Amino acid sequence: MSSKTILSQTGTLGAAPPGSSPADIEVSAAMEQLYDHYFSCHDYERRYPQPNHATLDFLTEQGAETARQILDFGCGNGRYGLALLQGTSALLTGCDISEAALAEFSSHLDHARLGARTRLFHGPASVLEGRGRYDLILMLFGVLSHVGARSARVDTLRQLRALMEPGGKLVLTVPSLWRRRPVELLRAAFDRWRGRVQGVRSEPGNILFSRRLGGVSHQFFYHLYTVRRLREELRVAGFQMTLVEAESVLPEWLITQHPWIGGVDARVTRFLPACLGYGMRAVALPV
Repeated sequence: MSSKTILSQTGTLGAAPPGSSPADIEVSAAMEQLYDHYFSCHDYERRYPQPNHATLDFLTEQGAETARQILDFGCGNGRYGLALLQGTSALLTGCDISEAALAEFSSHLDHARLGARTRLFHGPASVLEGRGRYDLILMLFGVLSHVGARSARVDTLRQLRALMEPGGKLVLTVPSLWRRRPVELLRAAFDRWRGRVQGVRSEPGNILFSRRLGGVSHQFFYHLYTVRRLREELRVAGFQMTLVEAESVLPEWLITQHPWIGGVDARVTRFLPACLGYGMRAVALPV
């Protein structure tokens, strides 16, 4: 299966689901543009050259090895999806808002000859309706945190729940409020106190921060989670969180660029409370 064949299946749908608020549409459009540039300038693959192997081991423990149908929602360039294809016999569906990311994922499939077990779709969760059901759904590396306001995040989780087989499982990772971007958090809180923000920035935990990608400054939207807030959003969307743990002590870029550091980090992380991880890994079941 060629990259052209795979990409012809994705369509040209935008990132924001139907019925989104203007603020969520703005966030989705900005994140789509940002990640298209992030992947096309190759800064992403330089910053994150491989998966976090501790998270891969976690996926195996949570059923990836025996899963028949896996959905990697927010699959990016296949950093985790390719490893799962190589390590399991599952059929993998990838979905992402970035066409540039999907093009890169597709090019790796050609090289690895794994295209026969892979489908790639461009757009929000709504593009997957009627395309199949899954016994394992993944939202890795903070995908949920980029979606928009709480209502948009809950709607996305509900759409994914509707795609699950009976007994299916959701595995996701989110950034921890207690470890990430304290300056931006304080600035956002101060602006809310002064009544100077509206839209998605008016929600506690939502921040904006800038990073230069390929020489161009881009603004990221992120929602930073506490354990309680993650559990509550999953509950409202029809899930029960059954497990949450720290994902790492150190940033993902450091772990993935230096595997020996990742090995040390994985051993230390076992003793860390979930809320103090750089990110948090969670497992949720539909109820």
